[in-house]
Amino acid sequence: MKYNIDKWLDYKDMMVQIASEYRKKYPMVEADDLQQEMYLWFVTHPNKFKEWDALDEKDKNKLMAKSLRNQCLKYCEKEKAKNQGYDLTDLYYYDVSVVEAFLPSIITESYEMPTKIKDLNLKFNNGAINDGMNWLALRSDIAKGYYRLPESKQNILRLRYMNEQTEWSELAEHMGTSSADGARKKVERALASIVQNLGGWRAYFDQDIQDENQETKQEEV
Repeated sequence: MKYNIDKWLDYKDMMVQIASEYRKKYPMVEADDLQQEMYLWFVTHPNKFKEWDALDEKDKNKLMAKSLRNQCLKYCEKEKAKNQGYDLTDLYYYDVSVVEAFLPSIITESYEMPTKIKDLNLKFNNGAINDGMNWLALRSDIAKGYYRLPESKQNILRLRYMNEQTEWSELAEHMGTSSADGARKKVERALASIVQNLGGWRAYFDQDIQDENQETKQEEV
């Protein structure tokens, strides 16, 4: 039996706050539409909501806020693409692995085709290698995203990708952080900033929707 989804009303204030937050970041979306998207989360995840509702207030609210923000981010990225006239499904450089493949050549200002690109073609083109000279255009786009970063984040990526064999513990010292995990997080944040400079994260495909529907059916059983 479905969990009582009317409990979403308990999170109305949180939803209003999150909608306002994303409305500022993505002016092409409406706050009411964002709240509707968050309401859909409650409709499609009754079991998960029921499980979290049994937790203490702090943990429950933290998990809820994270899931509602993710729901808003999915919607906002799609609307941003629609508003600016590009098709997310055609732009595979939003995948971090593609950005990482190009960074060494961008940082060293080399124009040789990165060796990893053939492997990435196999990953994203279902086994077909069809580079032509498209990798140069791709490199140019990623370079723009890189050079739009503040100098501090560019330096973090230089430290990481000028010599990828350097141990994380050593990188941590150069980055002014106390641990290898801290260095990894700094690199991850810098990479995420490039992805955002390029327009956003990888598109959400129909398969995601299909999986989500399947999850809903399982939860209703």
